[in-house]
Amino acid sequence: SDATIGGTVSGLTGTLVLQNNGGNPLATATNGPFTFTSLIQNGSPYSVTVRTQPTGQTCTVANGTGTATANVTNVAVTAQLLRF
Repeated sequence: SDATIGGTVSGLTGTLVLQNNGGNPLATATNGPFTFTSLIQNGSPYSVTVRTQPTGQTCTVANGTGTATANVTNVAVTAQLLRF
């Protein structure tokens, strides 16, 4: 069976684009849950990264990599204001 990859965004004030395994870009401007549209096969690796940082913020991804053995819901994306 296939698995969904997702998690939660927090602290975001702009627009963020995430990607999984280098593709399936997902743009969001809201905090809260997100799920990529493309499914991956159970047993396949996933790697959630930031494709485009929001203006004036930097986002970090926790729990962003692993092997999907079920739907993944614990990817945590945290946006913070850039500090100069």
